[in-house]
Amino acid sequence: MKPFPSLDPRQRLDPQVVEQAMLWIVALQSGTSDASEHAACLAWRRLDAQHELAWQRLAGLGHGLRESVGPLPAAGARKLLQARGASSRRNVLKGLAGLGVVAMGGLSVRERLLLPELFSDYRTATGERRDLQLAADVRLQLDTHTALDIRGDAAQREVLLSLGRLLLEVGAGTPLRVRTEDGWVHPAPLSKLMISLAEGNPSGTRVQVLLGSAAISPRQGTSVQLAAGRQLLFDPHAAGPSEDLPASASAWTRGLLIAERLPLGQVVAELNRYRSGVLRCDPAVAALPVSGSLSLDRPDASLDLLARTLPIRIQRVLGYWASVVPA
Repeated sequence: MKPFPSLDPRQRLDPQVVEQAMLWIVALQSGTSDASEHAACLAWRRLDAQHELAWQRLAGLGHGLRESVGPLPAAGARKLLQARGASSRRNVLKGLAGLGVVAMGGLSVRERLLLPELFSDYRTATGERRDLQLAADVRLQLDTHTALDIRGDAAQREVLLSLGRLLLEVGAGTPLRVRTEDGWVHPAPLSKLMISLAEGNPSGTRVQVLLGSAAISPRQGTSVQLAAGRQLLFDPHAAGPSEDLPASASAWTRGLLIAERLPLGQVVAELNRYRSGVLRCDPAVAALPVSGSLSLDRPDASLDLLARTLPIRIQRVLGYWASVVPA
């Protein structure tokens, strides 16, 4: 029997995986699930670390899904499950509310931060980018798999970024700051910058200034200034050294990944952010250098292009799983 995958509790979850976990919980609480459905759910959990992490987070909410509702009405649960393939996250949440899962509003701040995919004011799904006009002189562009909340008013607005990456353009008239789990970013008037939550090692918040400048304030560290054309990574304790900003850093806003001798493993990881399903890169080819322009909006076409120019091939299973392996 396949063991459960190892979990990273800080890992951010794909909204589609969260939705699938919610629907499995609905199914198993319907009162009509049989042994085959329990076995199928167990297999789904063991398939990928994201699946098990989403399951544990949802199943462990003390006043969320399980303890608040007890067994769910079978007819309503089945209706949700039948709509699983085409249902949007919003429709799933509406359906759960209709079944009595209404206690989510009482979740703790920590529980909400664990699942920004569900509770944030604005979200993007895998492969989606979204423009948001926050004020007459404040524009946001959300990258794929991004979640944020808006706080405050016209006198002082705060953007709480809990997942993903955004492009921010600010004018001269709206005071604004961006908050992450690591601290605050205060853009100067007439500035344009990108802010992202970096995963892996090192982790933290990455700030890239295209125009103007920004003040970076780690939660427990000293504030620093960042000028146009520079970038840095900061965590709750300190800001790292600033570096030159690559000319292609904002290419994602146009749906492009521009690589200049970038390791294939890093390219595949970036394409994976825009592709539904599981995409893996064999370590044997992960160090191959990649140069060129790839479409983020068509990640599978980009994989095929890589396979034509590098000694690799793409193994696909049912259109969901894909592996980049030696040719």
